[in-house]
Amino acid sequence: MQDDFGNLVPSGKTASLNERLIAGDERMNRIEGSVAALSEEMAENTKATREVADSTKDLVEFFQAMKGAFKVLNWLGKIAKPAGYIVALGTAVAGFWSALKGGKL
Repeated sequence: MQDDFGNLVPSGKTASLNERLIAGDERMNRIEGSVAALSEEMAENTKATREVADSTKDLVEFFQAMKGAFKVLNWLGKIAKPAGYIVALGTAVAGFWSALKGGKL
């Protein structure tokens, strides 16, 4: 028997080569089976991940809406502080005016 390069291969080595090829073939079959199992598990995992994403989508939208609501409330709070001072000043002026008109001063 000759190898790919035209060299003569002794008959004792051909049996060893055949055993190695058979062992390699068995190993490849195990690897292919493992890859198929991993592919199936990956598909199941992807399906579960999509289900979780779909079920939490509403919750994420709610939190984003609440984030926007808190921004608006923060702006209203920033406006309310100076508005409170203006209302207090107006109340003081109205009270002073009422006191002047009523003759209590």
